[in-house]
Amino acid sequence: MRVGFDVFTGLDTGLDGDVEFRVFPSNRDHVMRSPLVTFARNYRSRTAAVLMGHLCYQDELLAKLPQSITQNCTSDAAIALAVYSHFGRQGLEQLEGEFSLVVWDGELQRLFALRDPLGSWQLFWLNTGTKLALSTSILPLLDLLPNKPFNLDFLAQFLMLPSPALELPTEETAFTGINRVLPGTILTITATGKVETYRWWDWAAKQHHNNSLTLESAGEHYAHLLRQAVKQRMERGQIAAHLSGGMDSSSVVCLARDWMLSGVGKPQLDTLTAVYKRPSLAGERAYAEMVLEQGGPIVPHFIDADDALVFRWFNDDIPYHDEPYAGLSHLAMEKLLVEAAHKLGADTILTGMGADELLVGTRLSMASQLRQGQWLAAFSEAQRMAQANNQSIWSILYQFGIGPALPMLMVGTIGTWWRGGFGRWPKVGKFAIPPWILPEFAQCFKMQTIGKQNAQRLYGGSAELSVDLWSLQTSVGDWSRWYLAAPQGMHNSHPFLDSRVLSFCLELPTALREIPGMPKPVLQTAMRGILPEPIRTRRDKATFNDIYWLGLSKHLPCLEFMVRNSPSQELGIFEAQQLIHAMRQAAVGIGNMEAIYHINTTLALIAWFDQMMAAQHQPLEAPTEVHQLHRQVEITC
Repeated sequence: MRVGFDVFTGLDTGLDGDVEFRVFPSNRDHVMRSPLVTFARNYRSRTAAVLMGHLCYQDELLAKLPQSITQNCTSDAAIALAVYSHFGRQGLEQLEGEFSLVVWDGELQRLFALRDPLGSWQLFWLNTGTKLALSTSILPLLDLLPNKPFNLDFLAQFLMLPSPALELPTEETAFTGINRVLPGTILTITATGKVETYRWWDWAAKQHHNNSLTLESAGEHYAHLLRQAVKQRMERGQIAAHLSGGMDSSSVVCLARDWMLSGVGKPQLDTLTAVYKRPSLAGERAYAEMVLEQGGPIVPHFIDADDALVFRWFNDDIPYHDEPYAGLSHLAMEKLLVEAAHKLGADTILTGMGADELLVGTRLSMASQLRQGQWLAAFSEAQRMAQANNQSIWSILYQFGIGPALPMLMVGTIGTWWRGGFGRWPKVGKFAIPPWILPEFAQCFKMQTIGKQNAQRLYGGSAELSVDLWSLQTSVGDWSRWYLAAPQGMHNSHPFLDSRVLSFCLELPTALREIPGMPKPVLQTAMRGILPEPIRTRRDKATFNDIYWLGLSKHLPCLEFMVRNSPSQELGIFEAQQLIHAMRQAAVGIGNMEAIYHINTTLALIAWFDQMMAAQHQPLEAPTEVHQLHRQVEITC
């Protein structure tokens, strides 16, 4: 079931500039304290707004508005509209939270479209020449195009991503002619279809290390920010929370529990813990139970996850999704957790997602030292890291120093260059073209150049800052939120990805992020006295590697069938037999991690293409609400 909104308007071509808002709320909205999609309008000012998601720090916003306005702020959309009516477009820049928003101003004859800085919800737009449309889904926009042209340039960029990212950092989408509203930008669209883009949020501008911070002062301030970020996400009906036993999810659960004890939110917190019998993961349950033993209004729920192997969905129908996602193979666990939360009647699911992005050191200070000619300092740092991690000095120095200092070294070996950027199985570099890609496609869409550009983007300039920006890019959106939780009327919410929390992280000096033997030093310090000590001081966590190998091996016949029979072969992107050969070898443990990632990415592209082809032949879902705004009068259907 679809949850979201569409906005359609005729351009100045005889259609009188009508603006139509179509709303697709959840079938549970009538019992939700804060529905996922809200619509608001003001007859007097001839304005209207539709918002998907939620606004945070609403009290601060409302305090800036006259009381005569705030009395009508009964929904997130109404608050956004009030802020716009009072402050204009600049007011939209003050909105914080996890949202996509479209505002119509009848006086100015303009539409404004924006997303929060981390693009929590999608927003696409299309200009056909006679009609302009915005939507939280690609399908309604595809329905307006005479053809359904796949954007092969986009797909080539997707196949060359160095790590899983839900969105590519581009306005282009997987379909030619359909564009995305980028996170942290405002789109202004006039009645004639003229589009102007204004970036109101720039992560790079916030990257300035505050060297006066000490570990204690940073931990204290971070604890305050994270505590407030959790509180802002707790006033959304019944709350459930992931509890893995790691420091991140445990921190969120402990802070939420403490807020409930002080009277914030509902009186009960449901925790969701995946448990395993596998030796490599069985011990994780004990850490989750340490949190539960602290007491408080927590009702624990343990979910048997031994069968939640990677590629599990590829045996069944994969949920519809608008664009390919390289992390698709690993989402079976997310499905189990969302289903469990739905059965418990949850409205909001709190997660520990996002703590790794800027709290874990990049270890790339050596690259900066080498670029500045400080070889002795770089060698000393590599020696310190090698001792702490029981690794060789030279492997550390190359991986985090020499390679990032010279990004083109990261693209591949001399052989990779000689082969036009193609990697060779079983050691395929992060920025190399996987060997099953057809040479004609790779050459036509300049995949070798894309690999070089990715290396430069990731390690160019200051390697530390570049990697931080890429980490933020890979944090954009949430596949589970969009395609699993939302159709059930639930909202995944990530306190660690709160814009205030992340902005502070960008101020942290390298020395406070990289302390040998102390993972996430700032978070450890912040959670002193809150987390159980064995969790707060954990140095490592179990990996899910064996889940991957077992999953690939178990589902290999089904995956081979998908590859051989996929209509995506008509695009001329890959050679099926070479891909299958690599999959068979990977299933028995052959291939480095970069090579495995390339397999995951290609299979995700194939699975997306197949389900998209099927979805295009299905009738579009009818909206629950339609609001039509005319230039002179407003009509509600």
